Amino acid sequence: MAKSPAGSADDIGSLLSPDAMGGINAGKGFDFQTRYTVCHLPIWLQDGAFHQLFTEGTGDIDIRYVEDGKSRRKHIQTKDHDVAPAEFKEVIGTFRKFDADMPTTYQEFRLACPGLSQQMRPVETGLARYRNAKPFYDDEPSALAQTQHDVDERMRNIGLSDEDIAFVHQKVFIDVGHGDLAHDDRALDIFIGRMLGHPEFAKKIRAMVLPAYAALSSKIGASKGVVLDKSSLETLLRSAVLADLSQEASVTLWVHNWTKEAFSPPADYELDWSSLFDRGSRKVPSPDAWTNDLVPQLDALRKQVMAAGAVRSIRLRGKCALSTGIALGATFPAVGSWTFEIPQPPAKESWRSAATPTPGYALQTEITEADPNGTDLVLGLNIRGDGRTDVMRYIEASGQAPNAFVFMAPPSQGAQSIGGDGEAVAMAMAVREELGKLLKARHLRMTRLFFYGPFALSVFLGQQLTSIGKIQLFEYQDPSYVPSCLLKT
Repeated sequence: MAKSPAGSADDIGSLLSPDAMGGINAGKGFDFQTRYTVCHLPIWLQDGAFHQLFTEGTGDIDIRYVEDGKSRRKHIQTKDHDVAPAEFKEVIGTFRKFDADMPTTYQEFRLACPGLSQQMRPVETGLARYRNAKPFYDDEPSALAQTQHDVDERMRNIGLSDEDIAFVHQKVFIDVGHGDLAHDDRALDIFIGRMLGHPEFAKKIRAMVLPAYAALSSKIGASKGVVLDKSSLETLLRSAVLADLSQEASVTLWVHNWTKEAFSPPADYELDWSSLFDRGSRKVPSPDAWTNDLVPQLDALRKQVMAAGAVRSIRLRGKCALSTGIALGATFPAVGSWTFEIPQPPAKESWRSAATPTPGYALQTEITEADPNGTDLVLGLNIRGDGRTDVMRYIEASGQAPNAFVFMAPPSQGAQSIGGDGEAVAMAMAVREELGKLLKARHLRMTRLFFYGPFALSVFLGQQLTSIGKIQLFEYQDPSYVPSCLLKT
């Protein structure tokens, strides 16, 4: 095909081409691209070589780095949906055209999207594994010859030519896992979390805890030869920092499920769902009620709290179902820097989701394979007891066999199996990490979750369950289980 004359608006290499002008002409049609850019700026800005950002210049996003007086450029093409082989091939073709029309200009081309189709996933995982291994075998490149051959075959199987494959190896990267960027509220949570990782904002956090350092220094200096117990030290810290934060930078939320009663401190926000719950019969709202009424109420509440100011700490009060706890945590996730303070009897002090996780937490995981063609996992969290028999009996009666049954538990089960908020946070984080690995390895995006544990842990768990697909929650209603809330993470 003859190349368009130099300067033609039909030439992809021209900044006036339809491809280059697409986002500018479309206006609000590229919300995903905008969210991706905004959420990555706190990361890009920490790179000392970052120099310029150019959106919709030659497609979606262009970044220029300058180091030692030399420029290098990265082109990022964003898609707001899972990419299939045909579209991936088109993207590679566009990248190669850019590269041919602007020789030596771009050193990297990147496709960013929420995920990939089932046919595309082996390409991404194989390419990533090959690239991750290359530095280890840099002195023996032949060691990876078979691996590269296998990766190349996977790319040929989706329709790429040898020239396409060579170009992918040289310049193309695939960036997946951005499902949260389809929603403004979730993107905002990610942005805030990354801003707090920026050194300038980290200094602000440091300034907030300086009073605790000064108070502890004075106390230790004046207490030589005196035994200081844990409770007195925690009280000192609380008076120096946590009390100020909870009084001046927290909001109190009352949520009514099993009962409706007054708590202390008074509510800044209140959700009364007590008419939909009944403790005697363990009645809970229907899945439709959760989807159409209760979850939207939680989303509206988060927006209301965010609109009122920068407060991210919530004092939660109420006697609630475990599904409510998980849904609350998912609505106010840890990745958005939200924290909870929740009474958890018989503990004398409230549990805090900002507690330091217990190091080296030994989560126990047991996997029972089920239907190889199953499209989800059944996850049972056994904290206060062993619910495996009840869960498996319920699933078998439903006739919907999962890909596998997964049961996770703390090192020991029982009423005191979680010794405090540090262990609760550690377990919640460990469950999220292990579940994420299992879903990715099995190419699944759905989990049926059965939780048997303390309420505060249910909230902390919900805070960690981000970007792992759909999660169907269940409540125990004698003699078995009933579905409750469906979360879309």
